[in-house]
Amino acid sequence: MGLSVAIAGGIVMVTIMLIMLSIPTVVDTIFSIGEISSQSSKINDLVSKTNINIPELYTSAASPRVNFTLTNEGSTTLWNFNKFNVLVEYTGAVSGKKTEELTYAGSCVGLAAGQWCVQSILNDIADPNLLNSGEKANIRTRLNENLANTLAIVTVATDNGVIFKTGNPSCGTGIPLPTCKKSGWFMPASATDDALGGFGGILTDITSDGAQAYGNDADGARWSTPVTAVASTDGGIQSANALNFRAEWDIKLIAKVQQSATSSHRIFVGFREGATLPNSDTICGAAVGGDACAGFVIDSNDLAWEIVTNDGDAVDTRTACTAGCTDDTLVHTLQVRSDAANNRWGFIWDDQAEQFVSVDLPPTGLNLFADVEMESTGTNNSIEIYYIYVETDK
Repeated sequence: MGLSVAIAGGIVMVTIMLIMLSIPTVVDTIFSIGEISSQSSKINDLVSKTNINIPELYTSAASPRVNFTLTNEGSTTLWNFNKFNVLVEYTGAVSGKKTEELTYAGSCVGLAAGQWCVQSILNDIADPNLLNSGEKANIRTRLNENLANTLAIVTVATDNGVIFKTGNPSCGTGIPLPTCKKSGWFMPASATDDALGGFGGILTDITSDGAQAYGNDADGARWSTPVTAVASTDGGIQSANALNFRAEWDIKLIAKVQQSATSSHRIFVGFREGATLPNSDTICGAAVGGDACAGFVIDSNDLAWEIVTNDGDAVDTRTACTAGCTDDTLVHTLQVRSDAANNRWGFIWDDQAEQFVSVDLPPTGLNLFADVEMESTGTNNSIEIYYIYVETDK
């Protein structure tokens, strides 16, 4: 009897000891579950506050470049770019249709095939190199093959799994996609689509020279021959309302153009104070009393395009284009934008690096026209315009 009681007591004691020994494990498990739940909540919160967009996408046939603008439209700051996933669907000149996953390169200098990089973050003043809410990053890529055409689809996934994929390439590739800050765009539609004879768009109060012809070729639909064969004739597209554009509104213009010859005309692409081009090679200089301007220019006998700026005095400033900006009859994409926060203007020739100019700039508070225009100095010269896009942060 006494032995049974002793054995029973021993069993009870052992059971109690086992229970006491297991308590820390149970407690640890409870804390682990709580920690995991907390981390999961934090991740879900970050994901819910992450929102990205690709409002602009640029491609060029026979080029390995697919460049785009990545906008942070959420409240989560993005910075861990080496853990992003970037995929490009395109038709390669050699392999045909393919999907390529690119790896992140810390610098755009010497970008190798199969890599992508962050070229710059616009107005990157607070938290440099971090993509804060509302900021835009210029992304450059280099594929392993040249594109067979201009159609491409880009997919970007952030480090926390949020994904954005561009839409139907036939609707958006090569032409900046609409944004809430878009002032307007033009692109050829058809020869009889509207009173402009081939241009449709929503930029308020546009003007043209009235001598339009509609065309189509391997580079896309275009508005061709907007300059007649009469010397000193102007032709092109310009906003009729200068109130739409001021430097402090971070205005931006993108135009895809082609000239028919390499002499006997002048072309300006950018923003100007004057409503028409003067009959001289001083497009922003003394001949017009000093028009404030910022843009790309080629004069009647130039060997290359230049960057021209003027603050409104009698003498403009010409800056050599570091990208070369060749004087030829190929199709080129020109971008001009004001970077008001840093008191400078940015210029991009095709898919080259952005070049900044900080001298002789249009002053803030001044009304500027958006202008893509040619002035003939001889005969039979023309400019062909594939699209024009203008936006402002106002």
